[in-house]
Amino acid sequence: MGQFTAPAPPPYGIQAPIQQINEYPLWGTEVALALYFTEVAGMLMAIIGALELTGKYPSMAKKGAPTVFVSTILAFAFFAYDLGRPLAATSSPIEALINFSHSWMARGIIFVSGLLLFSLLYMFSIFLKLPQKLARSSRITFAVLGMLFGIFATTYSGFEFAATTGIPFWNNAGIPLLFLAGGVFVGSGIGYILAFVTKGDEGIMARRLMAKLLAFSGIAELASWFLFLATVNFIYVFDEIAYDYLLSQSTFYIDLTLSALAVLISGGGTLVFSFRMMPMPKEASKSLGEIKPVDLPTAVKYAVLIAAIFAIVAAYLTRADILFAGQYAYQVAPMTPFQIVSNQPIPVGSFGWRG
Repeated sequence: MGQFTAPAPPPYGIQAPIQQINEYPLWGTEVALALYFTEVAGMLMAIIGALELTGKYPSMAKKGAPTVFVSTILAFAFFAYDLGRPLAATSSPIEALINFSHSWMARGIIFVSGLLLFSLLYMFSIFLKLPQKLARSSRITFAVLGMLFGIFATTYSGFEFAATTGIPFWNNAGIPLLFLAGGVFVGSGIGYILAFVTKGDEGIMARRLMAKLLAFSGIAELASWFLFLATVNFIYVFDEIAYDYLLSQSTFYIDLTLSALAVLISGGGTLVFSFRMMPMPKEASKSLGEIKPVDLPTAVKYAVLIAAIFAIVAAYLTRADILFAGQYAYQVAPMTPFQIVSNQPIPVGSFGWRG
């Protein structure tokens, strides 16, 4: 992804007794995967929660709830693997409560823990046979709570990056917006795949809805990329180094290409379908009675499926590219931002609190 393709760092830089500054990236592929599965679980839960409120998509909920729960488990697993302390999965949420007020990392642990809890409870409320009134109220309650924690879990890492000390490239308000758009992008992609295997009128409505959401969220991600790149502060040499490194990576262009293709395929397909299905006059619709929803044409349906896969891959590349590019400056820059104030530079990851 780039952390192994960078040229060997020169022998200059502060040789801190605790950690040599050129040993980056401290956060590697494990953290990229953890952040990715967090956004998958978070925004898919938000989408499923919104569908639950309509009461029209029970099959989507049955497929989506286990997917959210498994994705959250994977996020925790990669975080624990990166820390090298598997038992931290149980102790970190308790420690995070103490540091919640001043650390985005602590807040993220709380948000992801809440997402895990409420996605599990939501899944139980779907599959357990409860009284009808209790089942409906519990599903809505856990869906709303899961939706809120899902949105927070998706965006917290963007705010964490923006607040990170020592990496100016991340200190950009465009990152939270980029991560939010990317989360909706991948969530709608997975949502379309779930809708693709859903039968009946529910599947038809879900496919049409997810295809539109895929197109609009893809546009939002591309616009967020432009906003982020346009606001990089070149006053810092570290910004310029990270920026040039990002633009030199093939994964960055693969990301943009896949995102653009996903937008063109899903947006073009749904647009053509919309023109073919122009709404009829109210008088005619009343005479025909209830009208069944019309599915996407077979070619469009499979094309959007490919676009959904593009979105799933592009969402990972977005997080990974931002994660690695920000740390790259430490591999090649002759000094750290802390050299002017301290002979003990603060390593990335030591800000705030790390569970």
